[in-house]
Amino acid sequence: MSVWGGGTGPGAVGVRVGVVGPGAIAERHAAALLAAGAELVAVAGPEREQTTAFARGFGVPAAYGTAEELYAHPGLDAVVIASPHAHHARQTLTALEAGLHVLCEIPIALSLPEAQAVAEAARAAGRHVAVAHTLRHCLPYLRVREEVERGALHVRHIVARTLMLRQDDTGMGGRPRGWTDDVLWHHGAHTVDAALWFLGATGAEVRGMRGESWARSGRPMDGGAVLRTPDGGLATIALSYHARLPSRDMTIIAEDRTLHLSGGVLREHDGTVLVDCGDQMEDDGLARQDADFVAAITGGRPPGCAVADILPAMRVLHEWGAQ
Repeated sequence: MSVWGGGTGPGAVGVRVGVVGPGAIAERHAAALLAAGAELVAVAGPEREQTTAFARGFGVPAAYGTAEELYAHPGLDAVVIASPHAHHARQTLTALEAGLHVLCEIPIALSLPEAQAVAEAARAAGRHVAVAHTLRHCLPYLRVREEVERGALHVRHIVARTLMLRQDDTGMGGRPRGWTDDVLWHHGAHTVDAALWFLGATGAEVRGMRGESWARSGRPMDGGAVLRTPDGGLATIALSYHARLPSRDMTIIAEDRTLHLSGGVLREHDGTVLVDCGDQMEDDGLARQDADFVAAITGGRPPGCAVADILPAMRVLHEWGAQ
């Protein structure tokens, strides 16, 4: 095990957490975990300068070059995996083998078999694997789900658009990165999972298509699909990484109501605002998500969004990608 010089001291006493992949989203997780009372004890990343800077910035005492080295850190309880997508499943499985709880950034895997393997490994290990389907923790989405659960909203059709410009290998805040995003398995996972959640469905028939692979990325950058649940509910979904007019919204259609969710604002069809989180919706959702992860560990209960919960969305993505 090799340890680099890191931060200046421990954080709040509580669940002892390590972070794999010290990028922009990891910084948000670090802040949220500290606010939730966790103790950040280690960070791992392949670029020494970036990793030690992260450690200094958040007072993390140990910095490592690999996830495997971090997993052997003494007294570690849990790990946040915020590395490039292709590493998520393998690093989660290795963390479970080390006896750790895991909060993994979306997507948990880039295939259905990998996701199923993680779910089975989590069950066998008796450890939590929470997945950062952060929309499930955002207040407008929680409000819709609450109305579905109490029978006040019988959703028949969801029209969802997740459109953005992501033609270059840049991440949050425009930071360059050395890997290529996947519109289906990343933002498609967010969108499909939210649609199934609102429809109250654990599966759906899929009719989908993807665009041709784009030369600059080597992957399809656009996709469209219609999902039909066993009880006849529909979801019409459009994805794009070519869109110069970005949009991330959902129109939620019931027989007697139509809701629109966009930019942290949930409205009735007559314009009545039900929830308004403004630009803070996803930051607030991430804070709620990470606090739930810490509380699940300390309370001995499942996290709000475990890997088993998102397998229906992974099945849809698998079938969509195969068409």
